[in-house]
Amino acid sequence: MDLFSPTIFDTRIAFLCLFALVGCSSTGQVTPEDYSRENITIRAQQVPDEIRWRRATELRGLGEIKPLVPTFDGQGLLMASWSRSADPDAPTFVIAHGGGGIGGMLLVMGADLVTSLNANVLILDSIWSRGRKSNGGDSIPQSGRTLSSNARMFDLAAAGRWLSNQGVKPEKTYAIGESQGGWGVLRAFTDDPGIVSLIKPYFAGGVALYPVCEEPGTKHTEANNFVFHRLGPYHSPVLIITGGRDTLTNISYCADKTLKSAARWLHWEDVTHAFNIDTHGLFVMSVDGTCKTMINSFGAHQFCFNRRRTNEMMEEIRQFVKPR
Repeated sequence: MDLFSPTIFDTRIAFLCLFALVGCSSTGQVTPEDYSRENITIRAQQVPDEIRWRRATELRGLGEIKPLVPTFDGQGLLMASWSRSADPDAPTFVIAHGGGGIGGMLLVMGADLVTSLNANVLILDSIWSRGRKSNGGDSIPQSGRTLSSNARMFDLAAAGRWLSNQGVKPEKTYAIGESQGGWGVLRAFTDDPGIVSLIKPYFAGGVALYPVCEEPGTKHTEANNFVFHRLGPYHSPVLIITGGRDTLTNISYCADKTLKSAARWLHWEDVTHAFNIDTHGLFVMSVDGTCKTMINSFGAHQFCFNRRRTNEMMEEIRQFVKPR
């Protein structure tokens, strides 16, 4: 059986936040040449189930998901939803998805940021553009090793560069990532000289929600599907939110510096992984307390929607981006 085979709910949710399992890692300072070592060739230019996703973005008042952002090496376009504010001083957010790709909860988050902060919002795809169904599990035989945190970091760098050409203000631009997307955010803000040169000119800070946070030499070494890289300390402010009921990306996998060197780390004992999850799909609002279950070789993992904590999370994000 595949290491991450879902047995209770649909594949997209099952791989929303897949993580870990690796026995190799990179060494030394990041260079642009590291991009070519990733399995990240652009292979697709159409959103799966395109009509449905167009309806979903329209419902939320967000831009259509389409090929938009040139990759780090310029060899293709990453798909993204771009929602531009009329306010020239608006903050900008790049939202990075988890292992299952863009989901309804990211559309809800993007719409909230547009409404509450009049923000520019870019919801960035990293896997559909590369012909993958997910960033792990059943995609590995067809697509190869899972995209690493370096790959996600390079995508954020590409997004930052593209946004600068749209005239947004780097000092008001933030990355938000959930699960594997949060993994990419932690890597993007790690104080590596090569990363600093790629990220800091375009971003003021980052938010990592229940992120994958393993590093070389930590707990999971049973398989060679993932590559881990150093995480933290950080070159710019980072907000991290983790959950005490999160059995998928439990904080016991994290090095102290990964969490404690953040500008703000909130650990909520009452929430699971993906506590802001779209438990009822793209077109129906989630019901408080509703759970979905994922089963992999490490056990069963519940993802339960918590409305109060979701609202609190959004308020923490809004406070985090206020001028310091």
